Amino acid sequence: MGVFFYNFKLKMKIRQTKDTFIRRYGNIGYITNQLTKQDCNYNETGADFLEKINRLPKDIDLIVKELLPLYQDITFKELKADFIEFTEDLEKSGFLLSGNNVDELNTKEPSFSYKMANPKTALYDFTNPDKKDVLTESSEFFYEKFHKEPTIFCLQIEVSSRCNERCIHCYIPNAKKDEGIDMELSLILRVLDEAKEMGTLQVTLSGGELFMHKEISIILRHARKNDFSISILSNLTLLTDEHIALLKEINPSLVQVSLYSMKAVEHDAITLVKGSYAKTKNAIERLVAADIPVQISCPVMKLNRKSYKDVLVYANKLRTKAYTDFIMMAQADHNTNNLAQRINLEETEELLKDMLQFDYDYLDSTLQQEPKSRDIEKFKKMPVCGVGVDNICLTANGDYYPCAGWQGMVLGNAYKQSLKDIWGNSEELKKLRTITNGSFPECVVCEARDYCAMCLVRNYNENNGDMFKITKHFCDVAFLNKKMVEDYLETKKIK
Repeated sequence: MGVFFYNFKLKMKIRQTKDTFIRRYGNIGYITNQLTKQDCNYNETGADFLEKINRLPKDIDLIVKELLPLYQDITFKELKADFIEFTEDLEKSGFLLSGNNVDELNTKEPSFSYKMANPKTALYDFTNPDKKDVLTESSEFFYEKFHKEPTIFCLQIEVSSRCNERCIHCYIPNAKKDEGIDMELSLILRVLDEAKEMGTLQVTLSGGELFMHKEISIILRHARKNDFSISILSNLTLLTDEHIALLKEINPSLVQVSLYSMKAVEHDAITLVKGSYAKTKNAIERLVAADIPVQISCPVMKLNRKSYKDVLVYANKLRTKAYTDFIMMAQADHNTNNLAQRINLEETEELLKDMLQFDYDYLDSTLQQEPKSRDIEKFKKMPVCGVGVDNICLTANGDYYPCAGWQGMVLGNAYKQSLKDIWGNSEELKKLRTITNGSFPECVVCEARDYCAMCLVRNYNENNGDMFKITKHFCDVAFLNKKMVEDYLETKKIK
C-alpha cells in the first residue's frame, strides 16, 4: 500500500470545521467557509460526497460503504481512493478535518482570532479543467443555478422594529420605530425551520435593534442549531457580557455595526442619541478583545464626510474592516427628507479621491473585478440584483419584503403563509424575477454601466414606487466614478 493510503489509514475519521457549511442544491454540492471566505461548487459526484460529511466525526470507511450503492460499477477500494482524494483537497483548503480520533480533530480546529494573519476575503477559484466534478467559480454558479431556479440563499429577519437610535439617514421611518414591536418567538423559530428545509445558507438577524428582543438568546441558538451562517446587524449600544458569551457560543460569520465618526459629537448627531458613540466604540473593542469578527459600516453623509477616514484608520488598527457607502436610500414610505443628508456631486468627487487613496476595499472591488458587461448579451439577461432570486426579508409584523429596504412591497405574511408558499407563489416575486438589466435599455448602452450602483429599491423608494425610474443622481455618480477610476489608472501608468 502506498504512502497516500497509509496516511489516511492513520486518519480514519473526518468532519467539517465549525466554520464550514455544506449545502446541496439539486445535483449541485456547495461548500463554503466563513473564516477563510473560500468556497467551492461541485456537480453530482462531489455533491454525493459532500452530503455524507457533517459536523460529527465519521469513519471514512463507513462513508464509502454508504456511497457504494450509488456507484455500482466501482469497487470499494476505488471509491475510497476517489473519496480520499476529494477530501484531501478540501482539508488542505481548510474546509475539513481528518484524524484518528475526536480529540485529534478538536485540537486541529481553527478559530477566528485578531492575532492571526488577516482572513482571506477573495474567493478562491477551485476550478480545475482536469477534474470533471468541479464547476466554474461561484459567481457563475449563482447566476446559472439560482436565476433559473430561484433559491433562498440568504434570509434576513428583522426580529424587532423597535430601535433605541433615530439615525438621520435611516431608510426605516421613525414612526415604525416609535410604534415598534417584537416578532413573536414562535414565528421566528418556525421561519428558521422553514428556511432550513429550503436549503437556506445565510441568515442575517437585525432590527430595529436586534438586542432589544427579549428572546434574542433563544433565537440565536436556534439559528445555530439549524446550521446557518449567521450575520448580526446591531448598533451594539445594548451589548452585555452575556451577549458576548452568547456570540462566542453561536460563532457568527460577522457582527456588523455602524460607526459614523471618531468624533463623539458627530456620531451622536447622526444617531440623535447622546452617548451612543462611547457605547458603540466600547462594544466594538470588547468584541475584538473576545475574538468575535466585527465589520464596521460607515455610511458617508454631509455630517461626517470630512472625518470618515478616521473610522477607516481606527478599523485598521483593530485589524477589522470598515466599509463606506455614500449613495443613501430614501425612506421605505417614499419620504425623501432623509436624503437631505446625501452628499452632492462635488462632495462625492472629493470623497472618491479620498477613497482611491485610503479605502483599499473600494480599490479592490472597483479595480480588480472583471467588467460585468463584457458579454453584453449575457449582461442584458442577468438580474439587476438578487431580489426574488436568492434572498428575501421578513420584518417584525410578519410581512415579507423583497429586501430589507423594500418595505413598500409586501410579498405575503408569515402569520398566514409559509415561506415556501410565498417564495413559490407570490405574484410580486414572479414579476420581479422577470426584471433584468435588459429591462433598462438606456443602462445597457450606457458607457458608465460598469461603475453604476443602480438599485431597484433605491429607484422604488425615491420615486413613489416606480422601480423603473432611475434618479439622475445615480447616473451622475456612475459617470463620476468612471472618470475617477480611469484617471487613477492613467496616473498609475505614468508613474
